[in-house]
Amino acid sequence: MIIIFTPFMEKLVIIKKIEDSAHHFLYCVKTEYASTKEAALIMEKYLRAGRITHEEEHILKAQLVDSLKLAGVVVPFVLIPGASILMPVLVKVAARHNIELLPAAFRKDKKDNATAIEA
Repeated sequence: MIIIFTPFMEKLVIIKKIEDSAHHFLYCVKTEYASTKEAALIMEKYLRAGRITHEEEHILKAQLVDSLKLAGVVVPFVLIPGASILMPVLVKVAARHNIELLPAAFRKDKKDNATAIEA
């Protein structure tokens, strides 16, 4: 059986990839929001009680690093014209040198960022 791809089929494939990417992005944003909310609750607990557990401190440090990474990715999009073209290249080059620029929620390998931070 021979399958012939038409331009219409190619458009469907492209649309499917765009939908999948948008879904993945929104899921990652939702995950990052939940992590930030959890960190805010830990900070509130620290301000009220004056202490937190070692595990909570670890979560708070990991989320702080993720927040700084997110700011480092978002700010160039706002300030630098053409950053939408530059940032994906920069992320790929940094990954080749074992530098992770994206927050844990946006990583494809789904490693827990908390394991990368030594308390």
